[in-house]
Amino acid sequence: MWKVAIIDDDPNLLEGMRYAIPWKELQAEWVGEAIDGKEGLKLILQAEPDIVISDIDMPVMNGLEMFEALRREQYEGKFIILSGYSDFEYARQALRLSVDDYLSKPISIESLKKVLERVIGNLEQERLKEQEAQEHEQRLQDFEPYVMKEWLKSLLIGDAGKQVIRSELVQVKVEQWEKQVHVVLCMELEMSDGLKNWYAFDRSLMRFAIQNVVREILDDYEVEYEYMEMNSRLYALLIHLDANEQSEQQLQTITRQSSRQIELALRDHVKLTMATGVGSFQKDWGQLGESFEQACHSLKGETLGEDKPIQGQEISSVRFFHQLAEAVRNVQEEHGNQLIAEYIAGLKADEPFHKQDVKQFVSELWIIMNYSLYDIGIELKNMYPAFEPVPEPGGEHTTDSLQRWLKEMVRTIIHSTYMNENVRHQKIVEFITQFTHEHYMEDITLGMIAEKVQVSKNYLGQIFKNVMNETFNNYITRIRMERAKGMLLEGNLYIYEVAEKVGYNSISYFSTQFKKYTGYNPTDLIK
Repeated sequence: MWKVAIIDDDPNLLEGMRYAIPWKELQAEWVGEAIDGKEGLKLILQAEPDIVISDIDMPVMNGLEMFEALRREQYEGKFIILSGYSDFEYARQALRLSVDDYLSKPISIESLKKVLERVIGNLEQERLKEQEAQEHEQRLQDFEPYVMKEWLKSLLIGDAGKQVIRSELVQVKVEQWEKQVHVVLCMELEMSDGLKNWYAFDRSLMRFAIQNVVREILDDYEVEYEYMEMNSRLYALLIHLDANEQSEQQLQTITRQSSRQIELALRDHVKLTMATGVGSFQKDWGQLGESFEQACHSLKGETLGEDKPIQGQEISSVRFFHQLAEAVRNVQEEHGNQLIAEYIAGLKADEPFHKQDVKQFVSELWIIMNYSLYDIGIELKNMYPAFEPVPEPGGEHTTDSLQRWLKEMVRTIIHSTYMNENVRHQKIVEFITQFTHEHYMEDITLGMIAEKVQVSKNYLGQIFKNVMNETFNNYITRIRMERAKGMLLEGNLYIYEVAEKVGYNSISYFSTQFKKYTGYNPTDLIK
């Protein structure tokens, strides 16, 4: 209901309007009246009406003085003037105060009704725009962490340089980084029975288990850090420390100790084998890509720039492989071709490649491309089984043959019949799973998330089930039960506290769900 206040020194007029205005038809309500501007000012600041109908000529404080005082108080309601004066000076002052209508007395109720209908219509339009702006701002806030994640990834693989996107989170980070030294710690999951078991059970839950282990360990050190998932097997930590004479030495100690702790914790608690590699220390955050590339080489036991027997020109480039995989994953064929052209331009055109170098190039690119696409439900071997460049007629591999093969490979994968739809669905589900793990303790529903990603609830449910092979309700219950099981085993909380922390207000309902999921009662874990 729109709230309306009436200010006039004529008691008969006040009473007449109060009873004659069709309030119900206008979806409005009377919230008060006053007989002078001073009392009117007090009434309006207390009742906060949407519309004020007021006379000009009143004792103590006239209507225009009252309007001016309200504007100083940041009152943003609508003003309608009813006055027996038709003086131009009054009209000019009313315009300056942004009065919405100026009507001369006497006025009929029908005329006032039409004015009120127009003003209320304007209010409805303004509120609608305001609501849309708020919803848009909320969506931006919801998605900002994901924008931040993509920017960090592009920074590591060399796409971003020192370009800073318009994001409050990014701006704050960059201001901190200017005063710090930086290093990248890479972590790669090695193939093991534990990894196979996790893949069969729940890759999403595995990712969050790894993230929780890393955070528990890094939080014990006084450093700023960001945790990044490059693909389903490769993870990166961007670690920062305030710059001083000992900062690089301190970072060396932190990365050495924390990497060992992470390896042991994942092996003992998550049953995963993780290899770690540390990159070069950088004073310029714009060189984090260099640190990332060196960390990737360190994973393989190599030192970037080390002397090796030269049989042909060096063609492997971890950064290029990640850039190209990211372009393919995001269905960006033009960008992929641009990356290929820039990479080929950096090679020696008149010098052929040695077969062993090409074999290593293909192997490294296949691994990175395969795991990047596997994250979005695509198996590279099914889409592009002949993953090997075709040599020139003479049997040599050259820059031209390599470029042709790379462009053909990108085109074939991106123009696959289900690539575009699969990528879009996977990104939506990725948002849902991330949001669920961050808000599982709240009363979240699929309908609420559907509003955030702007698709229908039923369609979103179908997408989620197709990608995750389970319903959203089953998924969030499983996340909550796994969290609850962990907290109960730690033994630091009562059952009702655990129930509240995983989003249940009823202990009995929580206990029922817990037994249904695990097969035993919550009390069995704390005995």
